[in-house]
Amino acid sequence: MYHFRNPSKRVYLVDFICYKAPESLRAPISAFIEHTERSGTFDSKAVEFQTKVLERSGVGNETCLPCGTHLLPADGSLNSSMEELKTVLFSIVQDLFSKHKINPKSIDILITNCSVSCPTPSVAAMVINKFGLKSNVRSFHLSGMGCSAGILSISLAKDLLRVQKNSLALVLSMESVSSNGYQGKVKYMQLANCLFRMGGAGILLSNKKEDRQRAKYELQHLVRTHLGSKDTAYKCVFQEHDDEGFTGVSLSRSILQVAGEALKANMATLAAMVLPYSELVWYAVSVTWKKIWPPGRKRGPYIPDFRKAFEHFCVHAGGKAVIDAIKENLKLKDRDVEASKTTLYRFGNTSSSSVWYELSYLEAKGKVKKGDKIWQLAFGSGFKCNSAVWKCISNLRPEKSNVWSEFILRYPMEVPDILDH
Repeated sequence: MYHFRNPSKRVYLVDFICYKAPESLRAPISAFIEHTERSGTFDSKAVEFQTKVLERSGVGNETCLPCGTHLLPADGSLNSSMEELKTVLFSIVQDLFSKHKINPKSIDILITNCSVSCPTPSVAAMVINKFGLKSNVRSFHLSGMGCSAGILSISLAKDLLRVQKNSLALVLSMESVSSNGYQGKVKYMQLANCLFRMGGAGILLSNKKEDRQRAKYELQHLVRTHLGSKDTAYKCVFQEHDDEGFTGVSLSRSILQVAGEALKANMATLAAMVLPYSELVWYAVSVTWKKIWPPGRKRGPYIPDFRKAFEHFCVHAGGKAVIDAIKENLKLKDRDVEASKTTLYRFGNTSSSSVWYELSYLEAKGKVKKGDKIWQLAFGSGFKCNSAVWKCISNLRPEKSNVWSEFILRYPMEVPDILDH
């Protein structure tokens, strides 16, 4: 476990931008099902399973898939993946540089993350080549880290900014959906086809004092929890392909159980950093009381009210079941997970970038005020649970460049348990 508190050097979030795919790449549920049937890859049972999952996933009809997945048969080649990477990353970097009139050679640190696509030269090298970053830029690419890789990238950037003075760091988070498609018969692996969609985010960080005036947020805390030393945690998202008795339902339960364990460990550390003393006292009393409670009587520990520490929550949009489970475990209200559910519906599970779409939603709604604190919470393979806490340090106004700006008035909306198609 690793945490970040009372840093000697401050880390500012100057700005961030999320990718918006063109309308031509939309993948409505009906089109997805028809494409799955016509591909000839899956039998009727597999098509029926994916249809049921998608209808109940919380993913809407306006999400997008990259060009290669729209083809028959779908193109999951390296070339297709590289095209998707370039489309997403080049777009958000160009928009971020143009918006703030940034000279590419002023970037001191570059961190990219994409779990399932790790080409050589690296994704970071691809960005360096495209935009002409300076020769001594510190560059890194993270792969295989799952949906929590975005916060891991922020953690790495923070560590580098603590030792490199007067620096700008650019963090790019995305997942390659082209490489993530599965065409086999194992049910739990077909879940990825139903949930993951095209997206990405670019985040500009700085430790320069002068950048505080233009920055949106300041990093307050960062907590990382990794349960990989436990076989149950490591294997819950890494099963052998010949495990025919393993179903999507049992996988979901397994993941939720491990996620719950990781969340408890993560929030136990975070609680001491952010909660008021009154909440901490109640939590300590409940833990002690549980130890002396008579056998046979069930009484869970007191769940701290994190709404007393945070005004906003950005829970990774991994799926409706994940969001609902976190809501229940943390005793949150519907409004607390509004950004997460709306992001899942409009953009799907964009993996490591989903927490940025959620923060972008909150900004577009004008909900984030100066002084507010935001908790970004993400889960990833391994099994990991990572948290980042940001404090708003400026007076934010909804921007036209926000990824939600064109259709923000449609939301929030009531998402049915089973979507029509």
